[in-house]
Formats: sequence, C-alpha cells, structure tokens
Amino acid sequence: DREFLHKYMTLTRCDLLFADKAILIEGTTERLLLPKMIEKLDSTSPKEQHLSSQYISVVEVGGAYAHLFFGLLTFLELRSLIVTDLDAVKDNGQGHLVACKVSEGTQTSNACIRKWFEGSDVTPSVLIQKPEAERIHGSHRIAYQVPEVNDSACGRSFEDAFILANPTLFELSEIETEKEEAAWEKAGKVTKKSDFALEYAITKTEWAVPRYIAE
Repeated sequence: DREFLHKYMTLTRCDLLFADKAILIEGTTERLLLPKMIEKLDSTSPKEQHLSSQYISVVEVGGAYAHLFFGLLTFLELRSLIVTDLDAVKDNGQGHLVACKVSEGTQTSNACIRKWFEGSDVTPSVLIQKPEAERIHGSHRIAYQVPEVNDSACGRSFEDAFILANPTLFELSEIETEKEEAAWEKAGKVTKKSDFALEYAITKTEWAVPRYIAE
C-alpha cells in the first residue's frame, strides 16, 4: 500500500497533504461534473457550509484503489468522502461474473465497497439498504448509488445514476422496470465519458445531482 501511494502521489503531485477535506472519485465523468454539482448543492446550503469556499482535494482513484487511501486519510485526519460505483455483477452461468443491472446483481465487484463492509458476498440489494451509520467510519463517508426514491430503480454506475436522477431530461418511462432498462441502455451507449460530462457541465446545465452524491 505504501509503495502504491508513493508512486501515485509522485505522479499526480497530490495535494492531500495540504487539504482540509478530500473527495475521492472514480473517474473522468465525476471529475468534470463535480464542480457543477458542488455549485448546485452550495446554492441550496447555508453560506457557512459552502464546499466551494473550502480547500478540498479531489482525487481520481477509481473503485479498485480507493481503499488503499483509507490509512493515509486517517493519518492525515482528513474528513473525506469516497464516491464510488455500486458495480453490480452476476454469474453468467459459466463461472464468470459479468456486469448487470442492479436489480439482477448478486454481489459487487467494487474492491473499495468490499473492503469497507469487509466481505465480497454483500449483495447490491443489501448495500442499498445500509443505514447512514454503516456508511461512515470515523471521519470518512462512502457514497455509492442508491435509488432516487426508496424502492425505485437504482443505477450501477455514475452515468445511469445521473440518467435516473433526471428522468424527464432523458425521456425515461415512469414504469420502474422500464426506467432501469432504459437508463442501463443509455449509459451503455456513453462511449466517450468526457464528452458526456462536458455536455452537462457546460451546455445542458439544468439537471439534478444524483441522490447518493448529494447526500
């Protein structure tokens, strides 16, 4: 872990050492849209709670590596938010786990979530129902996709969660099973994540922040 962190921080000139708080994210889409999401959330928060006025280090680490930062974040006494993907998977009948819709998932392939809850057999349906207290360890909080409304469709990744959070914008059906299927298909067609993120960061800016990030 120490060797990995040393290489990572050397390559990225990481400013975790100087920040007041940290947000660890999965990838390009979240990185490009995060400033806009913070702006939207700040507009509904008391001025003294605005994230945009605080020194926050945003670190792109991916779901496979976020847990390697836990010890460092604790050592630095950094209040931190880890934003990662639910990454639902199921057996394909041939002994291999494949990506699937959350409603079909039997476990998660996300290493960070497995580490957080100390097990690989936790199912997406159980993860969605985890209480707030279990998503907090000390000064760290983990955030992964949850339904926008309880007992409704849930996204597997940021893209389909974003689509589900904005059903009118993406012309989704009001039927939950159809809504999940449509969001899954639309997210699967996002081949250039940077283009997707920039479109909604710059051009189409009227949208809602997905619940799991807003919380």
